[in-house]
Amino acid sequence: MIHSLKRVVIPSLRERGFKGSFPHYYRRLDEQTHLLMFQFSMHESAFFVEISKCSSEGYQDETTGAYIPSNKIKVYQIGGGSPYIRTRIGKDAGFPFGFTECNHDEVGTDVLRAMSKAEDWWKSYPNWWNESL
Repeated sequence: MIHSLKRVVIPSLRERGFKGSFPHYYRRLDEQTHLLMFQFSMHESAFFVEISKCSSEGYQDETTGAYIPSNKIKVYQIGGGSPYIRTRIGKDAGFPFGFTECNHDEVGTDVLRAMSKAEDWWKSYPNWWNESL
């Protein structure tokens, strides 16, 4: 599945301006940085695409106070819980795949279709860090 994601999805992420390496990607814009992460389930043949965003300058961890630049921050480091801070795209059960009975490239195409929801989320959800910085 990872091979298919790298062949089908990652080139599209690169075309959209994302940098990084599997499974963590970021796209720095003038006002904000968009974050994306592939997260594989330990219990089933499925993965999730989790997204978040932060200031274009980076993120300051509320617990430790540590500052993480926008080209180093990972989705999982952004404070969790609130739908304004991070979310998943795709189906509720993630993107299921089989080890042999599934066309992994088709699952990658499903991820590409779900990217429109990610783009909508990045545009529509407030820049929550403006309130805390």
